[in-house]
Amino acid sequence: MMKKFFLIALGLLCMTGLFAQDNTLLWKVSGNGLTKDSYVFGTLHMACADDFRIADKVKNALGVTDKIAFEVDVTKPENMQLVQGALAPNPEFFNGLAVDKKQFIDSVLTSLQVPPMIFDQVSPVAVISMLAMKSFDCPDMNSIKMMEMELQALEDAKGKTVEELETITFQMDLMSELFSAEDLYTYLKESGNMSELTKRMVKAYFEENIAELEEMMINTAYLSPEKQALLLDTRNEAWLEKMPAMMEADAYFFAVGAGHLVGEKGIVQLLKDKGYTLTPILN
Repeated sequence: MMKKFFLIALGLLCMTGLFAQDNTLLWKVSGNGLTKDSYVFGTLHMACADDFRIADKVKNALGVTDKIAFEVDVTKPENMQLVQGALAPNPEFFNGLAVDKKQFIDSVLTSLQVPPMIFDQVSPVAVISMLAMKSFDCPDMNSIKMMEMELQALEDAKGKTVEELETITFQMDLMSELFSAEDLYTYLKESGNMSELTKRMVKAYFEENIAELEEMMINTAYLSPEKQALLLDTRNEAWLEKMPAMMEADAYFFAVGAGHLVGEKGIVQLLKDKGYTLTPILN
């Protein structure tokens, strides 16, 4: 279960920063000298089994590409070992946090049936990821579906090489940098009914209601502009250093957190800026 935690928390964060545009999460990349079309797909990294589905258009796009690229490949054994090694608690996490804020965090955790002393047992990132997973309120937590793993299990993905746009170590370090005790306090204070918000987000995602996702995420964003830039913009720019050469060699199916696709500094616009033609796949 721990292998899901980091990806889930990062994935939920990456749904922030959405800006209204075509109601699709799947785009075809062509032109600019490419001999084969590639695709970029915005994911919600996980959902309850009853809610989860993969649209036929996504399967079709996956079927006509040569290779798959994720942010990270969560199925790699070496990645799982690195995740396990990052679970150690951080005894200094709450240093400097006001007593009343720590008490508030403890009270919220207790209300969620998460013992506050869990920070003595595992890393803050693991706890935050656990809270993110808990917010999905699935009837059976063991039946949670992870988009990346389900995509790889499709018939259309069989035999295809899976590559990574970044490393699991980078993601874990980023999570630690993004989430301070103060950020955790703000998150818990402003998130309100996390389960209800997550249910709305899941519904909007699978309906590809980009405007609804924008309204929800912009209004509930709690990271500072600087941290949001680290979460989205900086990573998008780093990926755009790799993607052109990858697409020149093979037709790729890129699957990344949905928040990475949209906005003036999103993958879709950055690819357009480089001269590619981005076509929304609506059905």
